[in-house]
Amino acid sequence: MLLLYIVYIIFCSCINYEAPMAMSILQIRVDENLKNEVSDLFERLGMDIPTAVRIFFKRAIIEKGLPFDVNEIPSTTAQDSSRLMQALYALNEEAHKNGTAGMSEEEIEAEIKAARAERKKRNGVRSH
Repeated sequence: MLLLYIVYIIFCSCINYEAPMAMSILQIRVDENLKNEVSDLFERLGMDIPTAVRIFFKRAIIEKGLPFDVNEIPSTTAQDSSRLMQALYALNEEAHKNGTAGMSEEEIEAEIKAARAERKKRNGVRSH
């Protein structure tokens, strides 16, 4: 038996053969709809999810990082949301103070038109 093993080692080294690597199981949790969509996509590409994941891993090793750019997607942060809400509350408060809260669109447009006409009148511009 030892002789057979030695012959095997010599044979493998002569043809530059690498024995299969030990395999490991990787389990992840993903949204079922996402899994179904990606499964359909990979099937159209002629592969299954495990093959696509292996390709991703191998490409990540080659790239020494993720095989695609990862950028922060501009989003509204909690701080931005807080500032936005403060601004809305301030505008609402101002509207209540000056009596414009609850005005209809037509009332707002009429008030804008009147303010423009008054400004033109002060500046000596005639309207047609």
